[in-house]
Amino acid sequence: MDSEKVKELLNKGNEFFHQGEFERAIQYYDEALALEPEYSEALFNKGNAFCELGKFKEAIIFFDKALEINPQDWEALHNKGNALLKLFRFNEALGCYGRALELNPNDTDTLYNKGNLLLRLGKFEEAAQQFEKALALNPQMIEASLNRALALLVFSKPSECEDTISKVESVLELWESLWSKVKDSPEAVKKLKEGIPFLMIQILQNLGEVCGSEASRTVNKVKNLLIEILGREGFRLFVNRLNLDVHPELQKYREIFE
Repeated sequence: MDSEKVKELLNKGNEFFHQGEFERAIQYYDEALALEPEYSEALFNKGNAFCELGKFKEAIIFFDKALEINPQDWEALHNKGNALLKLFRFNEALGCYGRALELNPNDTDTLYNKGNLLLRLGKFEEAAQQFEKALALNPQMIEASLNRALALLVFSKPSECEDTISKVESVLELWESLWSKVKDSPEAVKKLKEGIPFLMIQILQNLGEVCGSEASRTVNKVKNLLIEILGREGFRLFVNRLNLDVHPELQKYREIFE
């Protein structure tokens, strides 16, 4: 076996992969595998190429072959989980993410994807925990921050005011810290401006339903953060979108927003 030739074929396949020519990439991976059938990197990359082509069943076959050779390959487990998720095989995907995290507990992508799957399965507290772990490793992971708020405050509605306010304020504190770190990044600012207003509407509705005027101090914090992120004109547009007249639970906050 010519190891240099095998590596050359793998690299050529990778070039086509990065150019988005996934079928041509597979051709080169196949040539490498014809010379070295247990070349785990070529098997793994071929699985990734099938994922990009939307051929998730085929992808799983090659991730499994890579894992037979190297059961400690956490990336193959993670990507197999992603493929299983696309096939709606949620419990199997969750198992793959779990095993990947046993091997590499600090991979933020796996934590994030596991959190999203748990969110989808209605396991909101568990989902929030995964997002919190991802944020502990990467405090600027905006998607994890937004989805943690979804898990804690939108899909899982607390029944007691004190609990609601505590969770809202923990999210606001996180967003304030995140904003201070990313406000000079146009891409990050765009994500926050797109994601936070929707979540804030849900949060305000929860506060209004559960707490009423008891949450006025927290609602003021919501207002101040929105002004900081959206600017005053953006905040005015947010209030118009909020449409206090059609949300009776928010009427008690009218003075704060006007």
